[in-house]
Amino acid sequence: MGQVIRTLALVATMAAFSGLTIRDVVAQSAPYPTKPIKLIIPYAPGGGTDAVAAVFSDRLSQKFGQPVVKENRAGSNSVIGTALLAEAPPDGQTLLVVTAAIANNPFLYSKLPYKTETFVPVSILTAYPFVLGVRADLPFKSMQELVAYAKANPGKLTAGTSGRGASAQLALGLLNKSAGIQIRDIPFKGAGESLNNVAGGFVDMVFSGYETVRPFVESGKMKAFAHTGTEPLGTENIPPIADAVPGFEYLNWLALIAPAGTPPAITEKLNAELKTIFAQQDVKDRLAAQNITPIASTSAEAKTYLAKEMEKSKSIIESIGLKPE
Repeated sequence: MGQVIRTLALVATMAAFSGLTIRDVVAQSAPYPTKPIKLIIPYAPGGGTDAVAAVFSDRLSQKFGQPVVKENRAGSNSVIGTALLAEAPPDGQTLLVVTAAIANNPFLYSKLPYKTETFVPVSILTAYPFVLGVRADLPFKSMQELVAYAKANPGKLTAGTSGRGASAQLALGLLNKSAGIQIRDIPFKGAGESLNNVAGGFVDMVFSGYETVRPFVESGKMKAFAHTGTEPLGTENIPPIADAVPGFEYLNWLALIAPAGTPPAITEKLNAELKTIFAQQDVKDRLAAQNITPIASTSAEAKTYLAKEMEKSKSIIESIGLKPE
């Protein structure tokens, strides 16, 4: 017992001199990870979040010598999956890949089962514009023609989204407001369902990541019509919506976050590995092929970025008239 007390006293002294908590000091000396890492994807399989998670999860597994097990837990605009993270121990063994939806939800729900600001951002992983994929049989040849038709026929065109407050819905809402049009929102459980319904001819268009739209374009079921960035995109030179709607821009982004209270030693180790992975040329090439910009920010940068994105989300949500429910 005396030895245990002396050890704890030494740890406490180390913590006091370094400005860390006892848990931080212990975490720095303890191995991590000690078991498979659960990587929660708060969306249905088949979307852009899955595609990016696949880029780094296998390499983290190889580096750590532990499986990184992806678990899709869709529902309520990522709230269900995010709530699972809030319940997880702060040991780095459960992580969450989030989209801009985590910045949207505090302004869409009057009550959430977690406090967004208490999570520990590990890294902003990537940022990318949405591609507007439209049914291949629609007669429009440009975004200008689509906007003109939508103005003359309010509510006739439809767009599939991942539900109320999803980033794709905000992009649609911003387009409607900016262009003075009314494209009807048809909500689905995830990006995969939205894409399939456009390809099947049941919905006219969808905002989604380039990589998820491309297979439907290659099969002739969809056209990569425009995108939400500001410059021509990819080898196809997909035009920006801003060509038809001046000033329009909406970027989606992905981040990796950990439960509240996760020690800095763990987040720093994860962050260092992510930076190494995203700096590898084949990873950069793989992301570039999807027209995704790798970021792999520090934890501090991610925290600042998230705070700014929450301010931006609040402004867009208020501007398109969505109220907390």
